Amino acid sequence: MQTNLKVIAWRFEEYYKKTRIPVWVFDQNNSLVFTNFTTSAILNIMEEMLQKARNFRISHSIEGSYLDLDNPYEMYYSFNSDGGKHQFYTVVIGPVMTVKPSGNVWPNLTFGENLFVEQKRILSNALPVINKEEFLLHITNFFNEVLEETPPDFSAHSEKFLNTAKKKSQSSDIAAFDAELSAEDARAYEEISRIEELFNVFVVNGSVYKLFSLFDDEKIMDVLFPDKASYRDCGIRSIELLTIAKIASIESGTDKKVCQARFEKFVQELKVCKSYEKIVSVLRNGTLEFAKSSHEVNAHTSENYSPMTNKCIKRIIEKLPDKITLDDLASELHISAKYLSALFNKETGTSISDFMQNIRINEAKRLLRNTDLSYSEISNMLNFCSQSYFNNLFKKKEGMTPKEYREKQDELVMSSQ
Repeated sequence: MQTNLKVIAWRFEEYYKKTRIPVWVFDQNNSLVFTNFTTSAILNIMEEMLQKARNFRISHSIEGSYLDLDNPYEMYYSFNSDGGKHQFYTVVIGPVMTVKPSGNVWPNLTFGENLFVEQKRILSNALPVINKEEFLLHITNFFNEVLEETPPDFSAHSEKFLNTAKKKSQSSDIAAFDAELSAEDARAYEEISRIEELFNVFVVNGSVYKLFSLFDDEKIMDVLFPDKASYRDCGIRSIELLTIAKIASIESGTDKKVCQARFEKFVQELKVCKSYEKIVSVLRNGTLEFAKSSHEVNAHTSENYSPMTNKCIKRIIEKLPDKITLDDLASELHISAKYLSALFNKETGTSISDFMQNIRINEAKRLLRNTDLSYSEISNMLNFCSQSYFNNLFKKKEGMTPKEYREKQDELVMSSQ
């Protein structure tokens, strides 16, 4: 069996949308190379899925696949996959729940320990609850429709399997869920959910200043980070929030690859943070960067433009500050350069080259207002061919040099104090 991840990754994502069943792909070095499970609680089960893959390689790699029904509350299916060119993957499908996780169920789950209340809520809603027969059918469909391969033969598995355990656990499911949360926990639940929704909306809408105020609100930060002394808990919570920001930015129209690269950059920064203050600083910078991308996309795209023009605008913003030519854009959008240029000019009233210049000048203005970077540093950062060209273009667009603009902004700040 061969699996080309680049070709079928989008099918994995569609599979989760339809079934809510996670799929995890690990390479021969035990590194996670793909998953369709992108909720903010991903870290709480990723390590356990890696252990599942390792155990499969040790105990079942010769058979090539393994249906894991050892736990009456959760199910998995693991198998080997040949990616070609000496690439071998271990694919884990799951976890799939047989009952909705609740008070007496969580401790018995592979991934059920050390979870916050909100993490339990997220996972409870993110994972499907089905019986064994339905799970086997989903696996069969996965092989048929996603991998386009012959599905495994499950005829040997009895339909009566798990019935006793399932009935026993379901009988106390509702009562246990009610007992799990105290009134205080329930209020915390609601408050965390409300903040996460605001967080998502602010990033989607590119509301940078509202996010600033959110991070400056001590009460909100106390809710998000109840144990500031635990760097591990603060780090995990920050990665969850960055995941929400990443997904929200993608929802706003920012390119997935750009968002993933940005997410990984800030996760790496979080890993070396040793204080709550530094963790929140990285989280704030990452979130604002996601929101800024959303803001730029929202500010320059329009419902009045054709989808092609909006795609072109998004590409330009995503590439900033890298240089991109008209031919590059046309190639990425799979149309002729002449047609793209004419369409863009007609709908926006400006040429693509002028639009790219305006985007870079706007970014230069932001850097002049908010940083102490030198004029040459800003020129280099935004890939202008020279500082003199940057100065001349800035004066042409704004009616003043970068130095005059910065001085004017400083005067405005001083007069407002």
